[in-house]
Amino acid sequence: MILFLVIGVGAKGQDTKPYGYFLEDSVKIGELIPYSLSYKDKRNRKVIFPDSTFDYSPFELFDKAYFDTESDTINSIDSAVYYLATFEIDTIQRLSLPVYIFAGEDSIEVFAEFDSITLDQVVLQMPDSVALEETAAYNPVGYQFNYPYWIIGLVILGIIALVVAIVWGKTITKKIKLYRLKKALEKFNLRFEEEINSISSESTQNEIEQVLKYWKQYMEGLERIPYTKLTTKELIKIQQNTSLEETLKSIDRSIYSKPQTEALHADFDFLKDYSTDRYHYVTEEIKNA
Repeated sequence: MILFLVIGVGAKGQDTKPYGYFLEDSVKIGELIPYSLSYKDKRNRKVIFPDSTFDYSPFELFDKAYFDTESDTINSIDSAVYYLATFEIDTIQRLSLPVYIFAGEDSIEVFAEFDSITLDQVVLQMPDSVALEETAAYNPVGYQFNYPYWIIGLVILGIIALVVAIVWGKTITKKIKLYRLKKALEKFNLRFEEEINSISSESTQNEIEQVLKYWKQYMEGLERIPYTKLTTKELIKIQQNTSLEETLKSIDRSIYSKPQTEALHADFDFLKDYSTDRYHYVTEEIKNA
């Protein structure tokens, strides 16, 4: 009687099997093939289909699609389609997928009947030897940028730059300032000489003022004093130089009266020499700083 009951319960739990089959008759290596799996069971009984953790050998799972359960008053039908691919070379390949039926605290694994599919052989016969074409021609290949070495190089360069800045930074800064001041003086002397030579008895008030303005602009850059915004009286008060005072007043008189060419040339030559003296004074201050 006990044996009869066990057989009866087992038969009742497995009275139906899942229905699984390929939707096509043949497949090529690497080509996706759909496999349909459905199961009809009593309504409201929990049924689980295989997921991505299941072993689909000799196939590999690439995608799957589950469909909503269809039910009537007695039964329910669950179904899914699995998109598989094979990379095996067997001519006939078979597959059987299960469903899992919950029975209390455990589950029953029920497999569908095996279904087979034929592999399309693209290469029907392998030749004994293959004629390969040999070429020794150079084919240029682009080099990949070596980021690790580049980063290491930047770090090393940064360390060297920091050491140089700490040890020789002050000296280098001085040399750069002195070099720039020297170039600025050379440029000033060359152009100022041209401006002086262009002055004549026919020079207008504006032309004389422009020559004086150019001198003030140079001095402003040299001594960091706003020469262009200061009057003659204010400049004399700052510089405390009698010769400079007489020269600037003489130029002012020439601007507002008929210019005397020789006197103007002499005045501007003095300003040129004065600029050179102030250049030497500033450079000595930088060297001794």
